[in-house]
Amino acid sequence: MTTNNNNNIQLHKFTKSLPKIELHAHLNGSIRQHTLVELASQRNVSLPSKMMLHDDDATNIQHHNNNDNTYGNEEVLFWNTHPRNLQDCFEVFEYIPKCVNDLIALRRITEEVLMDAAEDGVVYIELRTGPKCLLQRHHHQHHCNSDDDDDGSDGEIVATKREYVETIVEIMSEFERKEHLRYDRECQAQIDDAMAMMQQRKIVRLPLIPRLIISVDRAGSIEQADENINLAIELFQTQQALPPGQKSKYIAGVELGGNPTKNDFTIFEASFERARRAGLKVAIHIGEVPMKSNDARYNEALAVINFRPDRLGHALTLSTSLIELLEKNPIPIECCPTSNTMTLDFALHHEGSLIDGIQMHPHLKKWIECNYPISINTDDSGIFCTTLTKEYLLIAKVFEFDEKKLEEIVLDSLDHAFDDDIKARLREDIQSVVELIVARNT
Repeated sequence: MTTNNNNNIQLHKFTKSLPKIELHAHLNGSIRQHTLVELASQRNVSLPSKMMLHDDDATNIQHHNNNDNTYGNEEVLFWNTHPRNLQDCFEVFEYIPKCVNDLIALRRITEEVLMDAAEDGVVYIELRTGPKCLLQRHHHQHHCNSDDDDDGSDGEIVATKREYVETIVEIMSEFERKEHLRYDRECQAQIDDAMAMMQQRKIVRLPLIPRLIISVDRAGSIEQADENINLAIELFQTQQALPPGQKSKYIAGVELGGNPTKNDFTIFEASFERARRAGLKVAIHIGEVPMKSNDARYNEALAVINFRPDRLGHALTLSTSLIELLEKNPIPIECCPTSNTMTLDFALHHEGSLIDGIQMHPHLKKWIECNYPISINTDDSGIFCTTLTKEYLLIAKVFEFDEKKLEEIVLDSLDHAFDDDIKARLREDIQSVVELIVARNT
């Protein structure tokens, strides 16, 4: 038992230190529990009890990254103590915009999500969000032709969707600048420390590189979709036109998400084709609800696959024929183990065991065995009380992965990133860090 626990602790420490790639993370869904509660209180928003994590869950998700006592603690890591199915998630998403309703709150949650990802060892993250019209600062609720907000106006100054995106990009740029300064400073400190050269060197955490995917809500109108796509194209082309030394790469792509029971991909297909022609990468959520052969959801999924986006989100409930179609001509899939297990209620059948729930995942085991191109992601770390380290530990536990296999998944995920310019250098950096981690453990 002691040997097994020591192995669990060593794998946990390796996974925490492992530089990781996050390709499917929703900004609002990654909000910290205590931040949501605080913002709701400030804005007089009453949150339903189902939105609240138990106190111990909130403590675990906020502090387990820095607490060695959680290493090897399977009760903390592998049990679904606060179930949320797909319908629960979309009910939660109705309340978050009421709390994040001004640029001050937007700045706060963006900074905190980036901080949490960096602390978790993520070195590249693609955050996704749908642009909204928010207040410049919190005072009264407001009215705006936004995908998510139709509150009454009290004459407040309203920020545009463009300002929403520019605010996030500004935070990402400043955060990345500080990350590189920190990394250079810590590396130089080791060089300057003569004792460090004689002892085991500290592994300096690589800087986090953030990028943004602009979302289209499938529950919205074509006009709203075109507004978001047009904004993405405009900002992307602006950053592409900058001189090489000043070029910003923060707008990485566009995606279609939202409630999968609303509307149909084909309604928005022309908009996403315009985005693709403009040079933007495209991700599409697919297969989140049950389907039958040749029903409307099957036909929609087939249309998405035939569209050939750069990545697919989830792909949980695809029929055998659609899976076979993908196996013949793969499109990388963004897997989110905890989210997928909870939204399909798998863990509920096993007294909350996420491990048993993931074993019921309809395709993940086969994808791994066949080396199908996948990435491992959190989806909504705040909603599902998870981290990317936890997601990697879950699949390692379920499929008996060793450290080498986890490194392979990270590097495969990097191959699917939307920013092609960072891949070669980041691959070398990740491999160098892994070599240091392995050398320290041997």
